[in-house]
Amino acid sequence: MKNITLVLALIKVLIFSSLLLSLSVITATAQSVSKQLFSELKTISGQAIKRDNKNKITHLVFIDLWRSYEGQGDEKIIAALPEQFLQQSQRIWLQPEINVTKAQLTEFQQYFPQVNPLVLDEKFSLMRALKIWQTPFHVLIRGNTQIFSGDAQALLTFIDKEYSLDINLAYASNHVQDNSKVVSQNEQAVVVAVEVVDKVSKAAKPKKPIFGDKAPTFSANTLAGELVSLSAALVKLSNNKPLNLVFIDALCPMPHFPNCEAKFGQLNELIKANDSRQWLGVVNSYYANEKSAQQFAEKFSLKLPLLFDHDNSIFKAYQVYASPYQIKVNRNGLIESRSDLLN
Repeated sequence: MKNITLVLALIKVLIFSSLLLSLSVITATAQSVSKQLFSELKTISGQAIKRDNKNKITHLVFIDLWRSYEGQGDEKIIAALPEQFLQQSQRIWLQPEINVTKAQLTEFQQYFPQVNPLVLDEKFSLMRALKIWQTPFHVLIRGNTQIFSGDAQALLTFIDKEYSLDINLAYASNHVQDNSKVVSQNEQAVVVAVEVVDKVSKAAKPKKPIFGDKAPTFSANTLAGELVSLSAALVKLSNNKPLNLVFIDALCPMPHFPNCEAKFGQLNELIKANDSRQWLGVVNSYYANEKSAQQFAEKFSLKLPLLFDHDNSIFKAYQVYASPYQIKVNRNGLIESRSDLLN
């Protein structure tokens, strides 16, 4: 009995401490938000957005669609948030008006249907009003009061404190007469919290193959219609030289791929300088089909066989987010190097 009493006392202390900490976080971040900021919010298709600010927390998600395409957005993290929070919040996704058109946003939603409703933040009006200078970024608004502002990691910490606290308080009030249930329910809450954090961690940090790792296998058709696999390409290697995989995005030139035009010129010079080296290009399918990829290759006079990565599975397997990007794979199928510096 003494042990149970001690455990209950400890739980009460933890709950009270968490409550004070949670209140301090809210007090530190809370600030009034003008209703006018949201009065004329419209989706990229022109539909007005109505906030349910009486029943739900408004969750503003500021994105960079180019980062999302590269696998560096927060879409997976949001999907893994506690169900209780997802049900009690209303998400509005916002793309700053930079290097993007409404047509590109419309196409983006075809790849990311969960990013809905999607708003173009024209002239950075919301970002400036909320003093946001980076993406991805999150803002939580309860009623007309901003209670949180921060990146994904800070959001996870905030939600964990808020919703773990709610669970513990509920357990304490509902089972105060049953000591064993209080302990059991709190243990269950800890297990659930660990599972959520683990799920989010795995979604946010996919495995990136590095030096010494086994290169992910693949098989795809070149733009010329020839089926090529990694294993077949490695068999053809000679003189102990590695296979040079070059990952290419047909969006070049674009601001998020600085100096890509000059790098493609450098690539052609490297291929020309030594015909004993084996090269293989991989073109992703973001905003591209095989025809446009072929036109892109002709524009830059690329002199290496090019695979078309229809579902971007090769890019994802190698965790590549730059263009052009070089990965060397030796005859044993191990990665020798990876870099955005061609050599």
